[in-house]
Amino acid sequence: MIEQPLIKICDIKDSALASRAVQMGADFIGIITYSKSKRYVNNKMAQNLSKAIRKAGGRPVAVFVDFSAKAMESFCKSTGIDVVQLHGAISKAEHHLLPASLQRIYVLSVNKNGSILKDDAGGLEHLDEKRDFLLFDNEIGGSGQSYDLNQFNYTGKFRYFLSGGLSPTNVNRAIQLTKPQGVDVSSGVEDSNGNKKLTLIQSFITNVRKNPAGRFGTFGGCYVAETLMAPLQELQESMTRIVKSNVFQTTFHDILQHYAGRPTPLTEAKRLSDFIQGPRIFLKREDLLHTGAHKINNSLGQCLLAKKLKKTRIIAETGAGQHGVASATACAYFDLRCDIYMGAEDMKRQAPNVERMKLLGANVIPVLAGSQTLKDAVNEALRDWSASYENTHYCLGSALGPHPFPEMVALFQSVIGKEAKTQVHEQTGKQPDAIIACVGGGSNAIGIFSAFIDDPTVRLIGVEAGGKGNQLGEHAAWIKHQRKGVLHGTYTYLLQDENGQIAKTHSISAGLDYPAIGPQHAFLFETGRAIYTSVSDKDALTAFKLLAKTEGIIPALESSHAIAYLLKEGRKKFSRKDIVIVNLSGRGDKDIPALKEYSL
Repeated sequence: MIEQPLIKICDIKDSALASRAVQMGADFIGIITYSKSKRYVNNKMAQNLSKAIRKAGGRPVAVFVDFSAKAMESFCKSTGIDVVQLHGAISKAEHHLLPASLQRIYVLSVNKNGSILKDDAGGLEHLDEKRDFLLFDNEIGGSGQSYDLNQFNYTGKFRYFLSGGLSPTNVNRAIQLTKPQGVDVSSGVEDSNGNKKLTLIQSFITNVRKNPAGRFGTFGGCYVAETLMAPLQELQESMTRIVKSNVFQTTFHDILQHYAGRPTPLTEAKRLSDFIQGPRIFLKREDLLHTGAHKINNSLGQCLLAKKLKKTRIIAETGAGQHGVASATACAYFDLRCDIYMGAEDMKRQAPNVERMKLLGANVIPVLAGSQTLKDAVNEALRDWSASYENTHYCLGSALGPHPFPEMVALFQSVIGKEAKTQVHEQTGKQPDAIIACVGGGSNAIGIFSAFIDDPTVRLIGVEAGGKGNQLGEHAAWIKHQRKGVLHGTYTYLLQDENGQIAKTHSISAGLDYPAIGPQHAFLFETGRAIYTSVSDKDALTAFKLLAKTEGIIPALESSHAIAYLLKEGRKKFSRKDIVIVNLSGRGDKDIPALKEYSL
């Protein structure tokens, strides 16, 4: 069996849409030749579709219903198609007369109880098990109706596609239950009018392509020195054995509730909405969490794991100081030694948090290398860990780094999105139209995005640090340059100069002053599931002051970037009836001393 199922999207008539589906990851595109179907494609259209699909790297499939072998062969020759899907007694009975170069997908019916129905066409015996596939569909083929997958059981020799009622929301479960070599979808990626939707296609492909080995599409991975492989393998094993166990999750959520203060509120910002003349705005109040930011979710989770692994020391990196404070807090709670690496420049900008870390018992180690910011702190922490992992756990603060850190951090932060999804429905009776979050490495954003990724009707918007200009060194927004490479053990989008070196960055916000983004965000951008943009230092400052004056809430400068996006785009991008959630990832007390130079 192949590691990931092949993906076939059936009944696409538009060449541009077919090309985009292949670029997103579809392997096959089905072209309907049956003249009585509303999705019928004539020979000329099929030629154009076939060319577009092949150019994008996919394979077109001619779907035949009761065609003779002669008619099928003629159609394939004229369109350049070399895969045929066989429906109806005539097509099935005569396929053995087709050239061996044509790959077959032979359709069998399944009743609603999951039982495979007998095939009387007599074509099964002429299939080649190495070349051909079966396709199992509901007995009313093409209806989009499902059947009982718990009872479905095929034990034959052929590879097969699973079809019938599949959609972005159920395809993962279907794959787990049946272990097919391919999945086929049509109506499951259509809107209520029967039109194929790119967002649904992308969501379907994303859910099929989820990679348990630390990959998000081409992004992620584990690019580290040999000295770090042992502790990373230990963490990978612990994700399944410990972190995902019911015992661990029960303990973790009990600590979040009774110590950290979860759930955090979802607050409607009515005056801010009126000021903008934009959508209804709800703030997910991570600023009210113990230590003042979302970072404590991850720190408590990782320190709990460290105790289970019998580690006695925690090391962490920090930029704005919020992760440092959270890690120091968690270490005090769990009685662990704590060493925090922090860039010397960030220590100046975030002096109050440095004092908080020290008060909590942490040893704050200034990093004097490079630009003396977050990137350099990560470098030093990784260097320390490679020499001390036997008794030390590295509590990485964002959803980046080598596998399994992106998955682990996202899991610990997913509580944000789960709460927000429930809360917004309780308050409005609806799901939101958009989620907006600031993005540095991306932990707060992926935490709130995670609950909505599978719902393509919810727009996901990440806002980066646009700094003071568009040149390298003036900002921390990879979206402005979109180059790919490896940083801190993961393959992702990052900021590089013309020589391929990691570029210097700038942001008024220390927590966003990082030259890359987590790999899952890179994947969401690549597939079009999420939008990433940036706002300037000046815009973030304006938002910082406005939220304080309109709602009595002082946001972190990081979170202010998300608010700033709404100030700039809220009226243009949303109606007054739209519902938007902004993840208020932290509070701004820490930023006030450093803002004197900006005449706040």
